[in-house]
Amino acid sequence: MFSHRTVLKQAWAVTWKHKYLWFLGLFASLVVGGGSWEYQVITQNLGQNPIEGSYFRLGSILTIGDILKNFCLGLVNLFQQDVWMILNALSILLVTAILIMFFVWLAITSQAALVGSLKKILAAKKKPENLSIHDSLSEGYRHFWPVLGLNVFIKILIYFVVFIVGLPLLFMTVSNASVLFVVYIIIFVIFIPLAMSLSLLVKYAIAYKVIENKSFVASLEKGIKLFQNNWLVSLEMAVILFLFNFLFSGLALIILALFLLPLFLLGLMLNLFWLVILILFLAIVVIAIFGSVLTTFQTASWTNLFLHLREGNGLAKLERLFRR
Repeated sequence: MFSHRTVLKQAWAVTWKHKYLWFLGLFASLVVGGGSWEYQVITQNLGQNPIEGSYFRLGSILTIGDILKNFCLGLVNLFQQDVWMILNALSILLVTAILIMFFVWLAITSQAALVGSLKKILAAKKKPENLSIHDSLSEGYRHFWPVLGLNVFIKILIYFVVFIVGLPLLFMTVSNASVLFVVYIIIFVIFIPLAMSLSLLVKYAIAYKVIENKSFVASLEKGIKLFQNNWLVSLEMAVILFLFNFLFSGLALIILALFLLPLFLLGLMLNLFWLVILILFLAIVVIAIFGSVLTTFQTASWTNLFLHLREGNGLAKLERLFRR
């Protein structure tokens, strides 16, 4: 019988047993810079005043235009300099662009590889053969462009939703009409759950692409349909994983505070530069390990849930309670 406990227990068992998946999880976490977009939506709207948060996000979106404008002006000024300065600047831009493209490739490929490897492990009755980082990345690379497209498409939609939510606040800067505040509250109540839904359904769309090798459009359509039919159980999973993310992150902070912070402060007081650098390096390693494990576990949980929902075995806890 389906239960969130069973799904999470299996996901954690796979995460702990197959530690090579942590490598994929480390780079897969770069896709959204912290695990999953739905957690960002939750924390940004629960961890601060919604109005202040909307102002901040709207300002961030509008800042993108200024950045592009300044970049173009910088290029124009660059070509007014001498040849060597132009070559040096272009070399730096080229190296930076190559590094960015490499990490984007690695992040998206790792995300697809992680979903594919987890499906093989979760669906196998015994330990799958020939599962390695190289084989996983090779398989994930085959889905690079569609998975990248799904991530970019959903990200654009989420930013569009956030922009729509912030529009009344933008008009409130030039008008003090109280009706704009009412409009903002209504839009906020409607569109924030929409942004949350978009961040959840893309998980199913990516799973359809990687696991069933559907086309971009078919994956998106099936992901939307699967989420519509199982939105409550998906929301329950998102809340559970959000709490787990909160507790897991708190555990990482406790470990850093108990074991590394005293040594870091000691190094500062005694001017031990080597000790400060060492502690900072160890802190980065600890954070990277915790982040990779967390991303692997979250992806395993959603992949396992997808496999259950695809077979029609998912039933929300609230539905089971009301049926009783």
